[in-house]
Amino acid sequence: MTDADGSLYSKTTAQIHKAVEADSQNRPSQALTCYNEALKLISQLLGDYRGQQRIAMEAKFCEYASRASALISQLSTNPNYRTNLNSAHASLAGARLAFSRGDTTAALDLYVRGIDVYQSILLQEKSAGSTATSWSREVRKFATVCLIEAERTKANVAPTHSPNGSPLPVRGGILAEAEPIAPQLLTRDAIQPKRRNAATPNPSSTAAHVSNGSSTASSTGSFSGQRLTSKETDVVKHTSHINGLTFLPWLDNDIEEKFDLPDYFTDKDGLPTLSPKQQRKLWKWRRASQIYGSPQIFGTVGCAHIVQETVTDCSFVAALCVSVEYEHRFGRQLITRHIYPRGQLGMPVFNASGKYMVKLFVNGLWRRVIIDDLLPVSDNGKLLCTYSDVGDIGPSLIEKAFLKVMGGYDFPGSNSSTDLHVLTGWIPEHVFVQDQAFDADRTWQRMCEASLRGDVLLTIATGEMSSDVASALGLVPSHAYAVLEVREACGHRFLKAKNPWSSLRWTGKFSHVDKDGWTPDLMEQLEYDPATAEGNDCGIFWIDYESVCHRFDAIHLNWNPGVFAYDASVHFEWALDMGPRQALYDFSANPQYTLTVSSSSSSSSSSSNGPQSALVWILLTKHVLKTEKNTDFIALHVYDSSGGRRIYEPRSAMHIGEYVNTPHMLVQLSATPGEHYTVVVAQKEKTKPLYFTLRAHCDAPLKLQAAPLPEFVETLQSQWGSSSAGGNTVSARYLDNPQYRLTIRGNDGPRSRSSGIISLESAQRHPVNVRVFRGGFLVTRVLDVNTVANSGKYRTQFCACAIDGLEEGSYTIVVSTFEPFMFSRFKLTIGLDQPFSVAPIAREGAGMRQRELHGRWTPGSNSMGGPVSECCSRNPRFLVRTSRATSVMARLQTPQADPLPLVSISVFSFENAVLGPMCASSGSYTNSPQGVATRLTTLGVANEASEYLVVASTWDRDTDAAFVLYFYSEDPIDITPLAQ
Repeated sequence: MTDADGSLYSKTTAQIHKAVEADSQNRPSQALTCYNEALKLISQLLGDYRGQQRIAMEAKFCEYASRASALISQLSTNPNYRTNLNSAHASLAGARLAFSRGDTTAALDLYVRGIDVYQSILLQEKSAGSTATSWSREVRKFATVCLIEAERTKANVAPTHSPNGSPLPVRGGILAEAEPIAPQLLTRDAIQPKRRNAATPNPSSTAAHVSNGSSTASSTGSFSGQRLTSKETDVVKHTSHINGLTFLPWLDNDIEEKFDLPDYFTDKDGLPTLSPKQQRKLWKWRRASQIYGSPQIFGTVGCAHIVQETVTDCSFVAALCVSVEYEHRFGRQLITRHIYPRGQLGMPVFNASGKYMVKLFVNGLWRRVIIDDLLPVSDNGKLLCTYSDVGDIGPSLIEKAFLKVMGGYDFPGSNSSTDLHVLTGWIPEHVFVQDQAFDADRTWQRMCEASLRGDVLLTIATGEMSSDVASALGLVPSHAYAVLEVREACGHRFLKAKNPWSSLRWTGKFSHVDKDGWTPDLMEQLEYDPATAEGNDCGIFWIDYESVCHRFDAIHLNWNPGVFAYDASVHFEWALDMGPRQALYDFSANPQYTLTVSSSSSSSSSSSNGPQSALVWILLTKHVLKTEKNTDFIALHVYDSSGGRRIYEPRSAMHIGEYVNTPHMLVQLSATPGEHYTVVVAQKEKTKPLYFTLRAHCDAPLKLQAAPLPEFVETLQSQWGSSSAGGNTVSARYLDNPQYRLTIRGNDGPRSRSSGIISLESAQRHPVNVRVFRGGFLVTRVLDVNTVANSGKYRTQFCACAIDGLEEGSYTIVVSTFEPFMFSRFKLTIGLDQPFSVAPIAREGAGMRQRELHGRWTPGSNSMGGPVSECCSRNPRFLVRTSRATSVMARLQTPQADPLPLVSISVFSFENAVLGPMCASSGSYTNSPQGVATRLTTLGVANEASEYLVVASTWDRDTDAAFVLYFYSEDPIDITPLAQ
C-alpha cells in the first residue's frame, strides 16, 4: 500500500485531487466522474485501516458521496428526479461502505436498491421522449457502476440470490446503452496546486489529509489525536468542567453509545436554564415526538426554514444557517455528521427514546454532549427555542446541545465565528469593517475565491445604530446575519444574507423594494425576482458589498482547516502566580512556544533566491469555564529574530498582537522553512488562572513546542538603599549601584561562547536597567566601548538584557534605577546555556577608610589646566602622609559643574617637598559624570614615614568649577589640602 508508483493509495489521492480541482473550477460533470472513481478506490482502501484512521476515512467517503449526490442532482434538468437521485446515490455509497466492512449481504441489498432507482429514473426519462443528455449519460454510468459492483459482490455471497430470495436482477435494455467511464478521466495526472493569496489557504490542499498519512485535520475540522503530556492532560481535565457540568473529550468508541432504550431518556444534568422571557411564556417541556409525531432531523434542504425564537442567540442561529446551507450547496456533511444516532450514510436519524449525542468543538477539543429531546413549548403550542417551520427538529436539538455547554437558554450572545468554531472546528477570523486597516477589495477577493471552493463560512454583523436608521434600512442593531452566497453579477458584488429571525430584510440598495437596481439581466444571474420576493419575507435578501462595508461593523470568516496539510497544538495553563499581574514589559513568565516549519515540496522549494515561505496560521483559543462577560484582554505576539528562544521583553516583534477580550486570536504569517519563531501569549492584567489551546496550521510540516528555558539559572536578591541607589549613567553616583562578577566557565571542550538572558525585577515600580561590562572587576569608569550588553532604555519594574555569544571569562553586571535614591528590593536572574558563577563585588572603598574633601578650580589662581606635570604646583593639591605601606585609591568628581569639565587625578611622590615620580593616575582626561579614579595602589614603606602629593587638574585652563575628592586607604593616613 505504500509503494510510490501505481499503489492504490496514490491512485486514490490523485483521483481525489482531480475531483476537487474540477469541482472548484465549476466542471460538475468531470467532478462527478472523478468523485465516483475516488469512492470506488476509497472503499477498496478502507480494508487497510483500523480504529480512528478508518473512522476518518469513512467520514471522507461519506463527504465525497454526498458531494457526488449533490452534483448529479445539480446536473438534472428535472427537479422531480433529485430526491430519487439522492436516494440512489446514497444506496451506492452505503453499499460500498458495507462491502468494505465485509458485510456483503447488506452491500448486495443496497446495490439492488440503487440499481432499481437509477433504472426507474432512466425509464421515466425515456418514456417522456427525452433525447440523451449529458445528465442522463451520467445516470447511466452510475447505474452501470452499480451493476458491475453488485456482480462483484454477488460473487462473494454463497447463494446467488438477493436477500429476499429472488435471483439478482441483471439489467439490460437501457443499461446496455450505458457509456463507459472515459478512461482518460481516470488516468490523467493530478492537477498541480496553484499559488494563492498569501493570507488565504491553498485550495488544492482540500484533500490533502487523504493523501498524507501524517495529516491532522480533516475538512470538517476534526483533528487527529495527539498524545498529550501530563500537564496537557491536567488542563483538559480541568477545562472539561464548564458552567457546572462536565463535557468529556470525544473518544473513538463514543460512536458505540447506546441509543436504543426501552423508555424515554431523560438527561441526568437536568433541563437547561430558561431566559426570563421564556419563563414567562413557558407552558411545559415536551418531547419532540409529542410535538411533531415522527419528526425528521436535518432532512430539509437549505436553511430558509430555520427560525430564531426568543433566545438571544442570533450569532448561533446565523452560524447554524450557514452550516446547513453549506451542506445543501456543496453536498458535504459539516454539522449533521456530528449528531448521533446516525443512519447508514452518516445522517442523523430520529430516536424514539429521545436520546441524542452531539459532538462540539469546545476548549480546544471535540467533546461529547448528551441531551434529551425535551423542548420548551408555549401555551399556544409554539416552541420557545430555535425551530424549523417545516417540523425539522435538527435545529432545536443542536441549539439545545450548544446552549447546554454555554450555560442554558439565558445566553448573553456571542459572535457567529466563535459559535461556528464550536459547531464545525473551522478557524475563526474577525474582520472589522470600520477599522482603518480594512482592505475592502482584498477581503472581497479572499471571500469570493474561498466561498466558491467551499473553504470558508461567512457571517456579517451590524453594530450599534439608532432605531430610526435601523428601521429605515430594515436592519437590526448589534445583530448577526448568515451569508449564504457570494456572487459577482453585472459589474456588482453581492452577498446573499439571511436574518436568523426569518423576517425583516434589508430595504436599501438592491433590496426587494429597490425598483431601479434590478435589471432583467441581474435578476436572471442571481435568480431573484424582487416582485415575487416582496410578498414572501423569510429574512433572506441580496445586499451589495459596498452597503455591507458602509452599514455593517464586522465580517466573520471561518476557514476550513482541512485546506492545511499539517497542524500542531498544545494545551496549557497560565497560572495566576506565573509572573507579575501586569506584564506589559515583562514576558519572562509568559507562555512561550517555539514554532519551526520544515521544508515541503508542496509549500516551499529551493530556488536561486532560497526557500519559499510557507503559510502559517496560528490560533490561540482561551478556554471558557463559565459563560460570563470576558474581561481578559489577551494578545498573541510572534518574533522572527529570536531563534526560537524565549522573549523577555516586547521588542522587535514581526507581529505585535492587539489586546482583545475575544476567545480567539488569529495570526497569519509567512514563515521561512528551517527558521525558528517564538510565539508569546501576553495579557494586560492577570486576575485569575487562564487556560488556552495554541494551534498552528501550515502547508508544510511544523513543530510547536515550549520555548526552551536556559539550562543554567541563578537568582540573587538584594536591594537599592541609601548608599547603593546610584541612579543611571548620567548620575555621579552610578558606580554606587550594586555590581556583580559573572564568570562564564564553559564546558571542558574547546573554548565556547555562551548565550542567555539577564533579567532584573524591582519590587517597586521603578524604572530599571542592567548593563554588562568586560573585566569582572569593580567598574570605576563607564565606557561604551567596554560595555558588552545592555538592557536598553530604563523600563518600569522589569528589564531584560540578552546575552549573545559571550566568550568564557569574567564580566561585571551593574543594576541600577533611573534616579538616585529610588529604594527597592530587587531580583536579579541570570540564565545561560553554559555553566557560570556569579558573586557580588564590594563597592568602591568597601572596608577602607574614606575621606571626603572639597575644592575648587579658580581662574587666575589654581586652574592651570594640563598636562599636570607642567603646572602641577599651582593646581589644587593634597598632601598625603603615611607611616607604613598601605593600599589607597582616589576618585575625583565635579557633580555641580555644567558643563562637565575634562578632569584627571594623579598621585606623585613628594619627598622633602620635591615633586617626584607619578605613582598612580586616572589616565586620560574625561568628563564622565562619575568622574575619574585611580586604581588601587600601594603607597609608603613599612615602618617609615612617607609623603605624597595628590593633584586634581582640568584639561582646560581657567576652569571655574567645584570638585569632590574621595580618598580611600586601608590604614590610617593624614591627607590635607595645601594652600595655593
